[in-house]
Amino acid sequence: MNRDNEKRVTPNLDENELMNLMVDGIRKDGFKNPIETTPAEQPENKKPVIREQNRTERISPTEYEEIFFKEVKSTARHGKSAYIDPVHHKKLTRIVQVIGDDNITIYAYLYNLLEHHFREFEELIKEIYEEKHKPLF
Repeated sequence: MNRDNEKRVTPNLDENELMNLMVDGIRKDGFKNPIETTPAEQPENKKPVIREQNRTERISPTEYEEIFFKEVKSTARHGKSAYIDPVHHKKLTRIVQVIGDDNITIYAYLYNLLEHHFREFEELIKEIYEEKHKPLF
């Protein structure tokens, strides 16, 4: 039994590299970081990804509740089923129970989240969709 433990070798893993791998995926050049280039030197097809700014500073807690914790006209039974990761479901349940004072359903909260997301990113979604949509003829 001791010999088995002696044979096992724990590799040295760089946590930052693993985090980058999870965010960016596997790169063509492996785990090594490519040579940093300035934005002017970057090729046209390799533009940096601009991520959406954190908008939490722009909204007050009261505004958040007004946007996301309002009643909706439809009910879950008239919609379609969607599976939610258990971790997300647990968070959603706690949010609805505590912030929504158990007066709103998870369905209504998700409905409001999606409505807000589609309103906020409608133009970007259309742009990406049109870019990727290829007509048959």
